[in-house]
Amino acid sequence: MTTDLHTPDSETLIEFPCDYRLKAMGENNDAFIELVYQITCKYAPNTPRDNIKVSNSKGKRFISVNITFYATCIEQIHGIYGELKQYPEVKMTL
Repeated sequence: MTTDLHTPDSETLIEFPCDYRLKAMGENNDAFIELVYQITCKYAPNTPRDNIKVSNSKGKRFISVNITFYATCIEQIHGIYGELKQYPEVKMTL
């Protein structure tokens, strides 16, 4: 089950264009990091790999992948979150 805490109410607080940071949590493996990166790049193609930050959970079973990308519109952000939610590997997004 995927939990999405990104709500429409928060949209009004975002001014575009801007640097936007998304967070996705999933199991600790390189394939998960790559999945999040590839989906982000589909909507924000100029996102460098250096913009990825990974943090381990306390037990190191899960990771959070943080990626900062240049967002130009809310549809871009919705596209990334919408696609991430389709994958069971993605446990939660922020």
